[in-house]
Amino acid sequence: MITRIPTGIPGLDSLMQGGFIEGSINLITGRTGTSKSILCSQFLNYGATKLNQKGLYITSEETTGNIVRSMKQFGWDFDNLEKKGMIKILEVQPFEAKIVISKITEAIEAMKLQRLVIDSVSMFEYTLEDQSRIRKFLYTLFKRLREMNILTIVTSEIPEEVNARLSQFGAVEFLVDTVIKLQYMELADTRRSLMIRKMRMTNHSPNIHPFEITKTGVNILSI
Repeated sequence: MITRIPTGIPGLDSLMQGGFIEGSINLITGRTGTSKSILCSQFLNYGATKLNQKGLYITSEETTGNIVRSMKQFGWDFDNLEKKGMIKILEVQPFEAKIVISKITEAIEAMKLQRLVIDSVSMFEYTLEDQSRIRKFLYTLFKRLREMNILTIVTSEIPEEVNARLSQFGAVEFLVDTVIKLQYMELADTRRSLMIRKMRMTNHSPNIHPFEITKTGVNILSI
């Protein structure tokens, strides 16, 4: 029997039979400004405040202070949740790719985490550069997370000039269980949209779904 975990994103779970699969690796991808970090933070906040699930936010691009300040606009008090031991934000450097897996493993074991966000893997891809090294790093990381049964979201950046790929170097999308693509269309009536490009063992929606950013976070609209 497949166990599904609610994401905490209004309107999303109904598009994928009730939520992410327990212990799965899920990619949120899109160009700059498509709300990837907001969705990830909402996922962690929901787990901590509604399901009593501890979460870890790995950031390779932002500082802890910036993340905490940004999330307060949605009413998510990461500072307080961190003091309570429910959420931890860990800053890592992209050139630390060789030791980042051990850092994540240590944090998971110390806190007994259930939810993990890695925002983003693109910075590690830039550092590793070579396709074979990128795939080896991601394969090793994801294998370890699956062994630990950690529900994970990773983000990746789609370059502005690229249309065919779903990530920076076209590697991570083949190694994850789920790919959700976020888009921002400047000329569309509903500018933000989401599409589930793949989700293993799931009869997911094949449609493009508009979404909005409200004072409480991401909200998927009905079509």
